[in-house]
Amino acid sequence: MNAGHVRNRGIEVAATLTPIQTPDFRWNLVANWSKNVNKVLSLFGGVQRIVVGSYWNVNVTADSGQPYGNLVGYKWMRDDRGRIVVDDDGLPIRDATQVVLGNYNPDWVGGITNTFTYRNLSVSFTFDGQMGGNVYSVTKWFGQYSGVLSATLHGRENDWCDPGFVVPNSVHQNGAPNTTSVCPQDYWHNTFYAQEDGIVDASYLKLREARVAYDLPPSVSRFLGLSQATVALVGRNLLLWAKQPTIDPETTFDTGNRQGVENGQLPTARSIGFTLSVRP
Repeated sequence: MNAGHVRNRGIEVAATLTPIQTPDFRWNLVANWSKNVNKVLSLFGGVQRIVVGSYWNVNVTADSGQPYGNLVGYKWMRDDRGRIVVDDDGLPIRDATQVVLGNYNPDWVGGITNTFTYRNLSVSFTFDGQMGGNVYSVTKWFGQYSGVLSATLHGRENDWCDPGFVVPNSVHQNGAPNTTSVCPQDYWHNTFYAQEDGIVDASYLKLREARVAYDLPPSVSRFLGLSQATVALVGRNLLLWAKQPTIDPETTFDTGNRQGVENGQLPTARSIGFTLSVRP
């Protein structure tokens, strides 16, 4: 049966330009940008939510009237001013109800390639990436829980529990400002109960490819019995800029609907190679 109706509306723009062209030098530019907005219009039987996948207490859902691909889990209890509510020990209290923590769809994606050619030599750079979207990173969630990430160093500069710290922007359940210092180990172990700290911004920019190529002179190509020959040095996935420092946000968890989740996945492999292209 058709489980529901989803509407997608988007725009894609592409441009190919040659800003500079002289007898010896040419600059070519190719750019593309796209944006898609989807909405779950209705679900079968009038239900409000279908869970399309789950992992470590976060559900990937289709919610009626909302974008497809919500990430639903627990967050910390907060007062009406957005301050975290803590217990008598100074540790954050988990809210009783699961809420939408993010959505894995980006706001937009795009890329640009610049190619500079001077006589027989050409250099090109390709950048691509996305803005917005979220990933539930179990790597980050468990890395904080186990204390192996640099974010967990605060409060244990002297020893594992010394000097400790007070949870920022927090209050007790009665509204009184929180001044209770907690042991970092207790604080990060406590984050196991809420998935909010595992949600990361999936925005990124990558130097996807850099290429330096040289067309052999016609006399050399003819000597080799070829009409044309090009040698090139090519690098892929050379640099990554991301809004968060823990993972490569360009991740695909499996082949099903359970997207927007990451767990121990290796970053995109960097490669450097040499190519030879010939034309008989």
